[in-house]
Amino acid sequence: MEPYVSESKPMPPDRPRKIRMGILGGSFDPVHFGHIKPCLQMAQDFDLASIRLLPCKVSPFKSSPHSTPKASVQHRLKMLSLIASANSLIQVDERELRRETPSYTYLSLREMADEYGDQVTLCWIMGMDALNGFPEWFKSDEIMELCHILVMQRPGYELDLSAQHHVWMEKYLSDDLELLEQKSAGHIFITSAQMLDISSTQIRDTIASGKQPRYLVPGGVWNYIQRNHLYGASE
Repeated sequence: MEPYVSESKPMPPDRPRKIRMGILGGSFDPVHFGHIKPCLQMAQDFDLASIRLLPCKVSPFKSSPHSTPKASVQHRLKMLSLIASANSLIQVDERELRRETPSYTYLSLREMADEYGDQVTLCWIMGMDALNGFPEWFKSDEIMELCHILVMQRPGYELDLSAQHHVWMEKYLSDDLELLEQKSAGHIFITSAQMLDISSTQIRDTIASGKQPRYLVPGGVWNYIQRNHLYGASE
């Protein structure tokens, strides 16, 4: 499916436009430009009123001791807060940090849908690699009843779906932007936003080797990492 960029169209006077909220979940250990820049592009392309960064406490995908966050909840939250304070479009949602159970996307979206009601269209943001496994997510069909999915492309990466997953995905994939206006949930859009070749693991390994992660994290986040000696960093 070919990506596209949204084109805003005026709404009829008797049909006020719903607010669109983008949501990006993750460990953010640490947060970096690979999280921020594609989201800001999506905010522009899809007229998102805000981007919610949703840090998880217990990821259902990272259950081994080697894959749990290296920085504490407090440090990860503080780094995210630095990003939010520098850009009015970005907000931090702490709900999953207060949850002791695994951070299932369905639970958070269900809470958000109940909180915001019909006034807000929820748009979950994910990468192409995550989309491959999305049919296996907890209550994936119920997730599609709560939001639209906006997919970032990874250069050189293609969808590699099993026959069963392909049948599931065909129900939701669309390149008809009008559906984003007409429906509050239920569609997956492959966007023109490109994921950057940056990972939190790469940044942690760079710091642990004694090097600086130049151009990978915002300056304020790097200063915070140094001040607090995160990931083996020193001032």
